[in-house]
Amino acid sequence: MSFLPHLPRTGLELEGRRLPVDVALASTFLARLRGLMLSDPIAPACGLLIVPCNSIHTLGIRGALEAVFLSKKMQVLKISSPLKPWRSLSACSGAWAVLEWRVGEAANFGLREGSQLKQVSAGGPPLKSLFP
Repeated sequence: MSFLPHLPRTGLELEGRRLPVDVALASTFLARLRGLMLSDPIAPACGLLIVPCNSIHTLGIRGALEAVFLSKKMQVLKISSPLKPWRSLSACSGAWAVLEWRVGEAANFGLREGSQLKQVSAGGPPLKSLFP
């Protein structure tokens, strides 16, 4: 796990199917504040789940990304168009979390607005769900 190794991990399921993505979890103030700033561009099958969060920017980001905005029930509310590094903002009223990953990953995994995700263990100790 070279992608943001200092952060805990969580897994995601879509319709009972585990998504093959390494998801780092940014749930503390400092982790949310830093996000992907000054990190290497996001690799395929890697993502950052920011909880709680309803808006993001790409200042300090080194590559384009896609944002998936989730409700408190982990329903996909919005999938952003590609966000360019250093100059994009995206927000979603009512969102509880944002999943950032490479452009096109939502389509690769079959996600669309209205899809229902589920947080699952990443293989290590179980994490307390951050979704009420």
